[in-house]
Amino acid sequence: MKILLHICCANCAIYPLERLKERGDEVVGYFFNPNIHPYQEYQKRLESLRRYSEEVGLKVVYRDEYLLEEFLKNVSHRVEERCQYCYSTRLEATAREAKENSFDGFSTTLLQSTHQNHQLIRETGDRLAREIGIPFYYEDFRQGWRKGVEVSKTMGLYRQQYCGCIYSEKERYLNQQKISNAKVQSSKEIQSTNRKIYDLEERTAKFGEHVIEFMKTLERNEINRPLIGQLVDAGTSVGANYMEADGAESKKDFRHKIAICKKESKEAKHWLRMIRKANPSKGVECNKLWQEAHELTLIFSSIYLSKKSQNFEI
Repeated sequence: MKILLHICCANCAIYPLERLKERGDEVVGYFFNPNIHPYQEYQKRLESLRRYSEEVGLKVVYRDEYLLEEFLKNVSHRVEERCQYCYSTRLEATAREAKENSFDGFSTTLLQSTHQNHQLIRETGDRLAREIGIPFYYEDFRQGWRKGVEVSKTMGLYRQQYCGCIYSEKERYLNQQKISNAKVQSSKEIQSTNRKIYDLEERTAKFGEHVIEFMKTLERNEINRPLIGQLVDAGTSVGANYMEADGAESKKDFRHKIAICKKESKEAKHWLRMIRKANPSKGVECNKLWQEAHELTLIFSSIYLSKKSQNFEI
């Protein structure tokens, strides 16, 4: 399918783009977010998408229109319905663009956000699909939210702190004032926990440990023995090479070590597939480790490409 994907921001595009490409779809982005406030915020999100799309080779159609006055005129007397208006405006524009340019369907990265009204987005997309006559592709992209966070951080993309409209900006500051000292402390503890999740040194070490623990559960036979050795080598090498990258003596050395991290995590995926084939009863464990190896591959690939785009030594 040829999909026109409405993109609200670069961060939210990362996982949906990956999923659609995995399906074999041809994807073109569509930027139309006319009521982001203030205008400086609008520009930051627009420029962040331009940078991301250039790095990953994504074609994007930019409808660069800032229509704040039109948004306020339509929702000021019914503020509680502003999200419905916001979703409808964006998705209707996307659907019409897709219809006029012979796309097979349209979708939106709004489906990736854990902060949006997911059901309302889906209902809006389905309604517009019927009215305009072009299929709306629905998928719950929220499962990839954490991956989008990790990859966007490694790429250094701009990350916004609120939905985008003037009302959400107001609520953000009001809510901050209402948070008690106890809640502030709790928030800090949560942020500290999250930082650990994004710590690649710890994450790659844990991956190696989980590989070792899993290998201990496999039967030692003539098929498993060589597979076990190969996976242990690849799985534990990811963390070791990341440690070397972290202490690299030059930019060139850093990129070289990151490339090895990507290679080893990708190789781990292969050996996990072979082990799953040889040990059907271990499919669930293999799938979990394979998913982690896949996410690490994507992260290291993004780091490598990001550093390459910054004219690091090769």
